Amino acid sequence: MRKLIINSRIKLSVALLTLASLAVSCSDFLDTPPEDVFSDDNFWTSENNVKTYSWLNYNTFNGYGNNTGVTADFYFHSTSTGTALLDDNLANNVFTNFPTAASSTNSNWNEYYTLIRRCNLMLERVPNVPMDQTKKNHYIGVAKFFRAHTYFRLAQQFGDVPYTDKYLAQSDPNVYKPSITRAEVIDNVIKDLEEAIPLLLNVDDSNVTVNKYTAYALLSRVCLSEGTYRKYNLGQNGNAYLQKAKDASLAVMNNNSFKLNTDWKALYNSVELLGNTEVILTKRYVKGVLGNSVQSYTNTSTVQNGLTKFAAESYVTTNGLPIKQAGNAQYLGDNTIANTFANRDPRFAKSFSTTDYGYSDKPFNGLTSVTGYVFQLYNNPATTGTEVTTGGQNQIDAPVFTLSEVYLNYAEACAELGTVTDADLNLSLNKVRTRAGIAALSTDGTNASAGGVQINDPQRTTALEQISGIVNPIIWEIRRERRIEFMSWTTMRKEDLMRWKKGDYLDTNTNPDVALGAKIVALIGTNSKTKVNSDGYVLPYAAGVSRLFVSPKNYLNSIPTNDISLYAAEGVTIKQNPGW
Repeated sequence: MRKLIINSRIKLSVALLTLASLAVSCSDFLDTPPEDVFSDDNFWTSENNVKTYSWLNYNTFNGYGNNTGVTADFYFHSTSTGTALLDDNLANNVFTNFPTAASSTNSNWNEYYTLIRRCNLMLERVPNVPMDQTKKNHYIGVAKFFRAHTYFRLAQQFGDVPYTDKYLAQSDPNVYKPSITRAEVIDNVIKDLEEAIPLLLNVDDSNVTVNKYTAYALLSRVCLSEGTYRKYNLGQNGNAYLQKAKDASLAVMNNNSFKLNTDWKALYNSVELLGNTEVILTKRYVKGVLGNSVQSYTNTSTVQNGLTKFAAESYVTTNGLPIKQAGNAQYLGDNTIANTFANRDPRFAKSFSTTDYGYSDKPFNGLTSVTGYVFQLYNNPATTGTEVTTGGQNQIDAPVFTLSEVYLNYAEACAELGTVTDADLNLSLNKVRTRAGIAALSTDGTNASAGGVQINDPQRTTALEQISGIVNPIIWEIRRERRIEFMSWTTMRKEDLMRWKKGDYLDTNTNPDVALGAKIVALIGTNSKTKVNSDGYVLPYAAGVSRLFVSPKNYLNSIPTNDISLYAAEGVTIKQNPGW
């Protein structure tokens, strides 16, 4: 049974807790209800019961994970779900490759369909609950939001999948339905969100539950993803989706109650994000109820996942120019740690130690990283002792949807539509850059400039970029901004690479810098634990280790073979994804 996430303000009776546990089990909790708990016949009787049932859906947000953190959206890499949660920003502390064979099971697949079934039940029962119609509409909207969010993740990870919008008994033959196309799934996701938005109330809940603007934020994310996916992966015109992304973003941006924080780092190291004006939705961690492990992973003897050379070199200098264009007066090189961080985007220094690198032969304050870069993003001076060093007891809250993401969604949608102007950038992306402390961008619709200097990053036209197509300078810089702003969001970066068709960034043969770390003084002696290449950059893995990105195979997870067999036994064929 999955663990129940409970908001600190929630007070549940023993009977409701029992129902909650049953509701998230893999079996149908309505089939054989115990005599001393609620059943389907007597549960759907009040607004409070509906509210309680809706709370179960919030476990779908990974945040920093549920105690152990292995399925978190931030920092952690894992292969526990049958796929490598790899990106080009962080090198795992143990070499991680893509699976070569299809997985028999996948925990995400099972979890997502359990949640969808729960949403379908809620949508069927809520209309008949005696409660105020506006509240009834709100909870119908909540169920549609979570169903949309879940199908979106299914389509991202698995492509074509079975789809149902009805609550069905286990014996119903329609439980086993063939997959519909990924495009159809996404269109249903958008339909759910567009139907949910007018139903959802603009609840003043200090960002802890789904409301109208959470749905707009998700719609912005979904439509940007789909518009760019169709353009770069399918060679189709995705403008209709990009326009929807732009419009949904504007709906959030026009709500003056949302404002950027002054301190970017506070998004990732705050014990409490409740009421934070930049956070549209947060996942809360409450002592004694739910904890995470992100601080313990980065503040104990565990070897940290480390920033790659490829990611480190993406940080511009404060004048807004790429390091290969900034000039020697701005970019001082990387022969020392002081030079590496000098005059760079301040988010670089807020995320990693600038005092010294830490590696196996030379820890920094007892900390080591597989690439030498020591993560300090999640450190909060107010948290000490076991709340930092003990797994499952870390209490910092996790942002789920933020105004900064919506700003960058808007800017990217405008650029992809070919309509981006300086006014668009000033309304969105430049607010993020100003907060960060780097020069604003300007554009003529195709090119990008900072401080009056036209940007022409040599990296943009390399052989690596030619594999899947070179984008124009303004799109390149918007993508860079998104990467830096969300550097620790490992799942977001992976999803971005997939929709842009940039899987080759993950390939160590086509992109060697993704398997290199910081430049350190070459160690002398054959017994050194830390190895460096001929240029002095840390080699995090053994010599000869490589990771091959196979297209189209690695753009999607394999469909669990057990589920293919299960459906086949019912006379329904589910096709395996290409390459598996």
